Amino acid sequence: MKKLFFVITILVLQLSVVAQNKKLTAQYQKGKTALNAKQYQEALTAFDPLLKPTKGNVYREYAYFYTALCNFNLKKYKEAEKSLESLSEKFPNWDKMQEALYLQANIAFERKEDNIALTYIEKIKDASVAKDANEMKSFYLGKREISALKNLQIVYPKDKQVAQVLVDKLAAESIEPSDLDLIDNLVEKHGLNRPEKTRLQKVSKGSKRAFKDTLNVGVFLPINFKDYKDPKKRTTATSLGIDFYHGMRIAKRQLDTSRVFVNLLVYDVYQNPDTLELMYKKNEFARIDMFVGPFYDEDFAKALEIAEKKDIPIINPFLSSSKFLNSKNAYFLQPTVETQGKQSAGFAIKTFGKKVIIFHSDLVDDVKLMNAHKAEIERLGGQVLVQHKLSVTTIPQIEEILAKPENKDVAYIFVASPSQAAAEKILEQMKEKMPNVPILTTLAWKKFAEIKPQDLEAQKVHFIDPDYTRLGGEKDKLKIQYNLKVRHVEMYSNMVAPPLATHKGYDVTRTFIRTLYESKDNFYKKVVDNEDFKRTYRGYIFGDKQRDNQYIPILKYSEKKLIVVNPLFEEKPEPRRDGNR
Repeated sequence: MKKLFFVITILVLQLSVVAQNKKLTAQYQKGKTALNAKQYQEALTAFDPLLKPTKGNVYREYAYFYTALCNFNLKKYKEAEKSLESLSEKFPNWDKMQEALYLQANIAFERKEDNIALTYIEKIKDASVAKDANEMKSFYLGKREISALKNLQIVYPKDKQVAQVLVDKLAAESIEPSDLDLIDNLVEKHGLNRPEKTRLQKVSKGSKRAFKDTLNVGVFLPINFKDYKDPKKRTTATSLGIDFYHGMRIAKRQLDTSRVFVNLLVYDVYQNPDTLELMYKKNEFARIDMFVGPFYDEDFAKALEIAEKKDIPIINPFLSSSKFLNSKNAYFLQPTVETQGKQSAGFAIKTFGKKVIIFHSDLVDDVKLMNAHKAEIERLGGQVLVQHKLSVTTIPQIEEILAKPENKDVAYIFVASPSQAAAEKILEQMKEKMPNVPILTTLAWKKFAEIKPQDLEAQKVHFIDPDYTRLGGEKDKLKIQYNLKVRHVEMYSNMVAPPLATHKGYDVTRTFIRTLYESKDNFYKKVVDNEDFKRTYRGYIFGDKQRDNQYIPILKYSEKKLIVVNPLFEEKPEPRRDGNR
């Protein structure tokens, strides 16, 4: 979804003219109401009659403006521009023309016509509107590539704001030594704020970047290269391996353009289960700087032993086993069941309260999840009012438990069970007895076709989703590259979202591998402290002692759509303009 910077505030007409025509006034109010409710198509229909120069129509200027604003929100930028052009031609002296210039600039930015947008902003003289326009300008330019900003700075050499955005971008992203000189020149010329940190801050001015040797990453995947082009011969494991490797390839191409040189040494453990033993005998590990994989416990244990001897990191994208967590060399993208239970308890205490009723099955993972959740609740000073094991014979007892007076002040219900019968019973009884008490459970509940999203939303059901991945928008680099390079080119127009495994492969390459390349001697601290890991598609948090991912996304339905209620970071807030004019 595109950023919207123009706040929908309804411009005020003088009361003396509003009363001139009740029919027109009613039509105008209808359009305002729809616009405020973000019903843009309905608002367009309402404003359309007001575009005509009928007798007593004092709303034409506003109708043109709001028609443009509705089309902007509907992403119909050409139609929006036409309305604003008509407004400018017919009413050049309209006292709200500064607002129209702001909207014209916003449209141009959305279309990546930055030169045109800056031309409109230069025409804005009202101090308040200009302030908001400059905030919008910084936001959009901050999303542009360095090359585009450099070109823009050449066209607008006196624009201090363009120069500042370029300086900040160079400091954060550039690895070109010549850009250090450009930063110095722009800071001195415009009196800019000098960034506290730059990627090249340890490289002295005028010196050449001393790039490290190419990083060799051993990738152990069950790809089955022999048959991988034939989907019919793929297993679940080989499909995951292929998708993961595609994500790594896309990220590697991007790293290559940034002069971060990486060799992906792929070993197909599907074709040869003895790959690790053979590599050890041939001393092939001597040249490897990082391991990625293998997927399975037995193979991973062998690779971990080698990684510890060489003191190099080993990253596992899909394995989640607590028996390997004591190794300082291992990192697991997947949180263990115990971590899911612990972190979800911390979320629940903070969000819902300290009193909980727990329902759980006797399945091994459900018991682990429940025990970890319960232990953390009690550690944080919470109270488990009831702990009830679910089975065919005990599900009917749910009604009695929820009806007891001593359980009425429960803060939330925790359910670790894949039973649809239990889910339906709990929802049925809570709708009657505890309509405002939230439920925290696993993704199993989301898969029950008989339970509708609106019912889950009404009961404030929250889901623990250890596989959640924040998919990118239409212009996302990974999505575009995935469709162009990995899939067939004819699929590009469909903009197919990459599989979750592809996102993981991309994340591993863009964060772990890049971090090792840049900070080989201080890798472990960088992984723990670096904010970039939180901003990946999945989101990762590691600690000095916690070697599995500590971030547990919690989801809930909102307007029938699943949203994350505990994101690791907030998107940059959009500049907003409040109050009527």
